[in-house]
Amino acid sequence: MCDGEWQVLSSKPVFDHPFLQVTMEEVSLPDGKVISDWPIVDARDYVNAVVFDEQGRALILDGYKHGMRRCGWQVVGGYVETDENPLRAVERELLEETGYKAEEWRYLGSFVVDPNRRVGVGHFFLALNARAVSEPANGDLEESTLRLVSFDELRYALVDGRLGVISYALNVMLAFMALEKMGRNEEALAYLRSHSRGLDASA
Repeated sequence: MCDGEWQVLSSKPVFDHPFLQVTMEEVSLPDGKVISDWPIVDARDYVNAVVFDEQGRALILDGYKHGMRRCGWQVVGGYVETDENPLRAVERELLEETGYKAEEWRYLGSFVVDPNRRVGVGHFFLALNARAVSEPANGDLEESTLRLVSFDELRYALVDGRLGVISYALNVMLAFMALEKMGRNEEALAYLRSHSRGLDASA
């Protein structure tokens, strides 16, 4: 049970960068206590997708990520642009990063990154029956190699360190859960479809 919401009394930007903003808030707690310096971080919302091709192989990007300070496996993903629909954003990122398009998309949920500082919201997807339609053209600073891996290889990567980012691991686990439900009953498939429409204004 929620005890009550915190009230924002004032908000002051203290750091502004194209990829990161920090705002200092003065907040009033339900018991009347006031905190004058509560930082809220905004690092932009993002999308991730676990993508399978027509042969049932997962599309994985293998390369360096500076936040990890090492190379590792990555799922498709990137930032949501201003006024961009999350589904459109992940479709764009898939095409840019891999040159693939997917026939079928499943929305897996949206989650705040940090419960105290916010940081951003991650939107997670599962894509099926993807096929190559062009050459990749993402323009990222980090270079990566596209790998087509089996379902079992992707499962092993959850525990052997290859998936070293929590959002990638979460996306893979959500995708496994969705695939299990889809194979078990039509009710679960209908549930996923109804939630996917909530992210696509054109659906």
